Amino acid sequence: MFSKNFPVGLVFIVLVEFCERTCYYTFAGTQKTWLQEQGYSNSQSSSINLTWAEVCYVCCFFGGWLASTRVGIFRTIAGLSLTYALGTYLSAFAALPQVESTGLYLLGTFGLVALGSGGIKPNVCTMGANQFDPADPEAEQNRASFFLYFYLTINLGSALSHAFLSSWATSGVPGIGVDIEHGYFFAWMIAASLMLMAFLLFVGGKSSYRKAGKEDVEEEPVVQLFIQTLRQGSGSVWGKLAIFGWVLIPVFILVSIVNAFVESPALKAGAVAMAVACIGSLVIAHLKNPSWLPESDVRRCLDCVPLLLVGNLFFGILQSTISSVFQSQACQMDTRQDHTDFSFEGFQYSGDFFRLANPVTIVIGTPLLDRVVYPFVRKLTGKEVGIGFKVILGFGFAIGAQLVAASIEFARKSSPVLAVASHCAPMVDGEHVHMSGLNSFYMLAPYAMVGFGEIMVNPVLQHLAYEGAPASMKSLLQAFNLFAMGALPNGVASVISQALKSQVPNDLNQGNLPLVYFINGAIGVVGIFAFFVVLRYSPTRAGEASAKVAKSDAIDTEL
Repeated sequence: MFSKNFPVGLVFIVLVEFCERTCYYTFAGTQKTWLQEQGYSNSQSSSINLTWAEVCYVCCFFGGWLASTRVGIFRTIAGLSLTYALGTYLSAFAALPQVESTGLYLLGTFGLVALGSGGIKPNVCTMGANQFDPADPEAEQNRASFFLYFYLTINLGSALSHAFLSSWATSGVPGIGVDIEHGYFFAWMIAASLMLMAFLLFVGGKSSYRKAGKEDVEEEPVVQLFIQTLRQGSGSVWGKLAIFGWVLIPVFILVSIVNAFVESPALKAGAVAMAVACIGSLVIAHLKNPSWLPESDVRRCLDCVPLLLVGNLFFGILQSTISSVFQSQACQMDTRQDHTDFSFEGFQYSGDFFRLANPVTIVIGTPLLDRVVYPFVRKLTGKEVGIGFKVILGFGFAIGAQLVAASIEFARKSSPVLAVASHCAPMVDGEHVHMSGLNSFYMLAPYAMVGFGEIMVNPVLQHLAYEGAPASMKSLLQAFNLFAMGALPNGVASVISQALKSQVPNDLNQGNLPLVYFINGAIGVVGIFAFFVVLRYSPTRAGEASAKVAKSDAIDTEL
């Protein structure tokens, strides 16, 4: 897999990432359907699933902080990998037919799995990159190759979970004697065993890891510098507004988590108002950075905050549909493997199976854009492919996915309802909702379209975060970008899911799912407009970073 110039320790590090991503996407793709089995509604199970992803990304801050302490990056990854494995085993135990404990399950996923997944995420890639000695003249080239393998590993883990484990969870594996009742237990035990294997392999490879030298470590107390800089500007109106926005972030996270579990119109309204106030305050205040912040490394990071917030938030809301309403829709289409089998025991694909189109599209589309589309545009226009082209096209694909999904939903609702209950659909009157006659493979199209959008938007924002920060602040800004990419959009999408629950009832034939897609599409259009407004008025530093991004042809995206 690796060239002779690659350290042996990278094999163990990459295997940890493969196992972790397989495990993460197995839960991300089956959590919604299992909660529906326990009596949660279509919209609430989607909301809880999105909130869980939000908590995982929030835990990235804990993992990054822990690795920077005396615990160190090795012990952080090892300890949290074991925590992750224990959480998955606990969740699998909770899914046993004779147990079926929602409390134990949520303790496993929201407690241990989220802590392990989020805590590992910012450290595995960093430790892998640290295996190359900066003194080696080929270190930079080898590190770039490592990131490619690392990226492919992420997608391989994702593909494995969508292609097999999610459908095994909802339908069992009759060929080897795993019945439907034990499907979730079987799939989650595989995920748990993969994480335990990852822990053992990672610890077993300790002697092969290169210890990070001083040149690999950022010694400045970046968090303290960040807080100190905000305090220095607190005398300004804009400084007060910025502090208000930063303080609202943890409050919004807590409110969005509670909103996923507690039915309260006041809580929904409060969460929406809080999200608008938080994001609006941060964007407006940091667009005014030159008027209240002195020139500094922290200021350079904060200059990029408006663009990262707006781009990630609006695109993330569109992207969140792949783990919520797309899945709900696919589950009420004809998911049978054998279309002549009308028995409930027959094998059915999970709605999450069709999400396989997303990582496959990313793997195929990345070199296609990098080697064919972008060079063609450059040749045609005589200019580098700009950030505007990538963002508009990326948002366009994601918005188009909403419209395609809406058209499929119109076709599904006009199809006859079959006398077959869907394994992954919600429960109504003690029985799974029956599937419609339209083939569920049509859902591959919107899933793939979102994938194309991802490889155009996400790399731009990741690269912007890298170029916008000085060397001493790159980890801080990347951590914020990771939060803005994963936690914040999922938190907002969770609130939206609960607010629109009347349009997405347990039986979609009684709802208006196309309206949800049209609302999402409108949010995407607003996002394009907002991104370019912020880009136009961003401080000089962010503009310079954007210009550097526009000149780059490198494509790298992380699921």
